Amino acid sequence: MKSPPDAWFLRADAGPSERPALASRNQASGYRTVLRTALSLALLLAITPRVALAHSGRPLAPHDAWGAWTWEPVVVLALGAWAALYGRGLAALWRRAGVGAGVSRGEAAAFAAGWLTLAAALVSPLHAIGGVLFSAHMVQHELLVAVAAPLLVLGRPLVAAVWGLPPSWRGTAGDVGRQPLVHGASGSLTHPAVATALHGAALWVGHVPAFYALTLRSELAHAVQHASFLGTALLFWWAVLSPRARGTRAGTGILCLFVTTLHTGALGALIAVSERLWVPAYAATTGPWGLMPLEDQQLAGVLMWVPGSVAYVAAALWLFTCWLRESGRRVEAREAHERARAAALAAAPLLVLVLMLAGCTSETRRAEAREAAYLTGGDPERGRVAIRTYGCATCHTVPGVPGADALVGPPLTGFAERAYVAGVLPNSPANVVRWIRHPREVDSLTAMPDMGVGERDARDLAAYLYTLH
Repeated sequence: MKSPPDAWFLRADAGPSERPALASRNQASGYRTVLRTALSLALLLAITPRVALAHSGRPLAPHDAWGAWTWEPVVVLALGAWAALYGRGLAALWRRAGVGAGVSRGEAAAFAAGWLTLAAALVSPLHAIGGVLFSAHMVQHELLVAVAAPLLVLGRPLVAAVWGLPPSWRGTAGDVGRQPLVHGASGSLTHPAVATALHGAALWVGHVPAFYALTLRSELAHAVQHASFLGTALLFWWAVLSPRARGTRAGTGILCLFVTTLHTGALGALIAVSERLWVPAYAATTGPWGLMPLEDQQLAGVLMWVPGSVAYVAAALWLFTCWLRESGRRVEAREAHERARAAALAAAPLLVLVLMLAGCTSETRRAEAREAAYLTGGDPERGRVAIRTYGCATCHTVPGVPGADALVGPPLTGFAERAYVAGVLPNSPANVVRWIRHPREVDSLTAMPDMGVGERDARDLAAYLYTLH
């Protein structure tokens, strides 16, 4: 019988003799081979000399365009590392929890499409053509902020990235993420209003004529421009497209998308209708491409004004659909509540009996809690809080703990009735505490990291688990 997947916390699978250890080692070896291959390819591309953009230092001409790929080492290595980390994490997650768990196939496809768009914008000849055509440079910017960024966000990169880390690092990453300073900073930066303001400021400052002209002369300024565009775009799209934003903050997200559509459209229109050259440096490079400098500028402005707004409008329509769907669910829930209330009133004679049974159930639960506390020396209520503190709810379904409905690891329902802990130890209070504190000493192959649980917290956790019948 195939054993259930490992998790970061308690497992209820069969013993090690039933675990296909050899197959797991072969799979892990295969994923390491894929990772080494991806990193080797990225390194090879990084050390490949850049192709000359033109002959004898002249501006890039149309007949040289297809050979003008840009293999910037930092960019290529960053792209390769990101793809390798995401791929490794996705493989590990799906191997443990099943294909489509945590990150769906559609979300993985969205990330792949976003990564390819990002690579095309930064590595393909479009990057070099952007040095001679304002319109091509604008296409590159729109691909970064309006195509690649939302697709990458929809790919749930943080989930895959965490699973892409070595198992011993995952607990540390979770601890760092829960630090008040880190948690507060990330919450502030991804607040819809803040993210919208930062993204808008980056776009307007990045298109100031003096700074824009500097990006054509300085690789550093060019890198800062692209990093600010992409970084703030990721924050913005995370603020409006994350699962939480699609649910409780859909209305705010729609407003932020509307504001962004307005100010990016205004910036594009300002560039398109200007009678003076926005970036005079392009005046000497557009001729071979069949465009007058002002025509090239007008085309750039129109590209930002009209096609650039499509992504924001499409996202707003999708969020509006999600909002309507969520509103429909709330209406259905309210109607169901009203029907249940009417049924309860109609069954008033049975209400007293139900209350009596509920009182008996409560007394039974209190008795179970007292018994669990006696067996383990812990406090079940503190254990319930500790389950959330140590992140058990991110992997397991735990009855009685709000939000603990994850499906990465096995559910902990009926834990007190189980014969074994982690499939290798008899289910006794001492063994449960031992497993919680030092899981790798019990089973070196487990994916559950040592979370640094103290003796008291371990007893509290065990006490709560023993109330789950």
